[in-house]
Amino acid sequence: MKRILVPCNFSSQVETAFKFALEIAAVREAQIIVLTVLKEFDSNKLNEAENLKFQITENENRFKILLEKQAMNRVKVTHLLRSGKITPLILSIIDEEEIDLVIMGTHGSRGWDEFFMGSNIEKIVRTSPVPVFAVKNSTSIRSVHNIVFPVSLNPGNGSLVEKVKDLQKLFRARIHLLRINTGTSKKDSGTLQKLAEFAERNTLSNFTVNVRSSEDVKHGIIDFAREINADMITMATHGNRDLNHLYAPSIAADVVNHAGLLIWTCCTSKVARTVQKVI
Repeated sequence: MKRILVPCNFSSQVETAFKFALEIAAVREAQIIVLTVLKEFDSNKLNEAENLKFQITENENRFKILLEKQAMNRVKVTHLLRSGKITPLILSIIDEEEIDLVIMGTHGSRGWDEFFMGSNIEKIVRTSPVPVFAVKNSTSIRSVHNIVFPVSLNPGNGSLVEKVKDLQKLFRARIHLLRINTGTSKKDSGTLQKLAEFAERNTLSNFTVNVRSSEDVKHGIIDFAREINADMITMATHGNRDLNHLYAPSIAADVVNHAGLLIWTCCTSKVARTVQKVI
């Protein structure tokens, strides 16, 4: 992992995400690309050229202030200013700049508007071909001790498991494998055995196996994370950019919006680029 993208509107949430990105970049010897999205320029309006110039100057100054607030150490940070719609632009930059990881600050769902349209981070989580960290609160590598890993028990998820194992090494954390039972069956022992076999098949260490019943998978995951006082949740996504899929329910996006802790998501479909290290 060599290139980290941090979308930046200079909010307090973004500052928190940027600080976390600096720490990861220092450990992985990576560089950070900070992306600020400007309002789209309309050449037919007389004052727009001046407005754009003002936007550029203002955001360049805010970027300098952002750097001054953080201890830079040896991390290389560059600033990109682009005009356009946020989600398509971020996806474009991921490809153009060969980004390996996206780190975004978020405060979760804000009500009906975001429920209907989907927050920017929700759209990125759904469509990004590379892993995404959603950062809500101040966090650091040293503060992550327990990671919840909801699993599908699909034998084809080997690459995802390897990336989660890489996360586990970075944070020196314990993995809590979780299966949410939404049916009426109370026979958890068989599922626990399958989770244990899953762990053995994927050579996991320092882990627990857990089954919980819930009518809603999202609530089941979040409730379990609270139960064990978890520090992070890992989620698989499909990376489908089809418009109809974008507005379909997404468990990962719902967890990002409603869980009050660090979330890491990773695309498991063929749109995901092959990378040796996720972070």
